[in-house]
Amino acid sequence: MVKPISFMNFRVKAYLVSLFLVLGSILLLQTRGLNLGLDFTGGYVIEITSPQKISEREVKKLLKEYGFKSFLVQETKEGHIVIKTRLGEKVNKLKELLLKQFKNAKIVRFEMIGAVFSKELKTKAIYAVVTALVLIAVYLGFRFKSLWAITTLLALFHDIIVTLGAYSLTFREVNLEVMGALLTVAGYSVTDTVVVFDRIRENVKLRPATPLKKLIDLSVNETLSRTLMTSLTTFAVAGVLFLFGGEMLSNIAFAFLVGIIVGTYSSIFVASALLLDLSGILKRKERD
Repeated sequence: MVKPISFMNFRVKAYLVSLFLVLGSILLLQTRGLNLGLDFTGGYVIEITSPQKISEREVKKLLKEYGFKSFLVQETKEGHIVIKTRLGEKVNKLKELLLKQFKNAKIVRFEMIGAVFSKELKTKAIYAVVTALVLIAVYLGFRFKSLWAITTLLALFHDIIVTLGAYSLTFREVNLEVMGALLTVAGYSVTDTVVVFDRIRENVKLRPATPLKKLIDLSVNETLSRTLMTSLTTFAVAGVLFLFGGEMLSNIAFAFLVGIIVGTYSSIFVASALLLDLSGILKRKERD
């Protein structure tokens, strides 16, 4: 029989790791910021088609050669090439360049995403995130005691901040699709923590005389195989999307990869450790 791992003995080290990750992420977000996509900043959308096949790689190489910096190139199901550039890029020069480089090419769509529209999208994205967090908080409030719910939310904020910090560090584009991925990561993180907390609650009822630290270690060990198997299988799928999914899917899959690692770590170490230490603080206050 494998000896159970005393996870709570490592909680001080886990706190230090989390403190480094969270403070580092906040520092990056304050100084470097996020590379917000056209959905939030505004810009131009150009869609071209040609009888001859035009590859994404050709278009990206062309734009880089001519000094364009902020752009996104995607290929549609119909074989069209969609180019998105930020406001400030020389869009007329870009159109001329595309028509000159690719013979018989036609521009089938040219749109400008205005700053007002982008600001509205940014506001709606913030509302969506806040609403999701509120609903998660309400769900946790009904499912667990208030302290347990607060602990789960703290671990959730930890995961979201660190994931955003990873986007700031790599300067990957943050668009509406990435915001959706972040909400998915939030749901995944909460689900992982809820599984562990459910087992802790069951063991508290079954072993009321056992110290909470031992119960938490026991519960984490009992759910460890389930947590790791779920994380590894999900990580494998996200890894395939990241490597072979193209620029758009790769950017979304990055949120899943970081979120799965951080979420699994926080459900095992951060959430459970916070529950143990905050419960101890409340008990000491009640005695005093």
